[in-house]
Amino acid sequence: MTAVPASTPDREPSDSVAELRPRRRPNLGEEVAAHIRGGILAGRLKPGQRIDQDAIADELGVSRLPVREALISLDREGLVHTIPRKGSYVARIDRDDIADHYQIFGQVAGLAAARAVARLDDEGLAQLVDLHERMSRAESLDEQQRLNHEFHRTINLASGSPRMTSMIQLLARSLPMPYADFPPEWLDEANRQHRDILDAFRRRDTLAAQRSMEQHINASARHAIEVLERLDFFEDE
Repeated sequence: MTAVPASTPDREPSDSVAELRPRRRPNLGEEVAAHIRGGILAGRLKPGQRIDQDAIADELGVSRLPVREALISLDREGLVHTIPRKGSYVARIDRDDIADHYQIFGQVAGLAAARAVARLDDEGLAQLVDLHERMSRAESLDEQQRLNHEFHRTINLASGSPRMTSMIQLLARSLPMPYADFPPEWLDEANRQHRDILDAFRRRDTLAAQRSMEQHINASARHAIEVLERLDFFEDE
């Protein structure tokens, strides 16, 4: 199970120093972006639809500035397409776009896992095993998501690469489907894939860890597409 865009799919700090800083409240631009993103994924905002900045500002009780900031962020994520002097429109996203996003995310997360194999000591590995076991036993979805986030966060921080964890953070934040909406069978599959990742770490097998992590993330794409299909997200001909 990956980090929830929430981590979920993972929201990784850019480096270990970030752990010493108090957790900040999301700024208005991020909150507005989350609101618009949710409207797109839920189908309230349709592909090709022009996004009314004034209406969103009025709805949320904010100025147009955080709305503009949100649209810039969503344009970078590929959920919004902005045309100069014309406005911002909901992007048309197909199944291949979803799969591509997860594949890219999986490749970066796989590199982080490969790097972490050599850097994670026995104490860190024991912590990773404990997180996996607690997640397997957890009954609350919120607790499962929290432990999943910590599982991936532990690996990503162990990579020792601020650049890599920053990229993972960006990709996780813009995952096109929140894990909270995934079907229950995804959790069982994710737990099995976590075991494969752990086995690779126990053997200190760099290649196996990278491959297992990539496969784990890529498998999430299938579930994301299935959920979005049930929401009639795609414009089928």
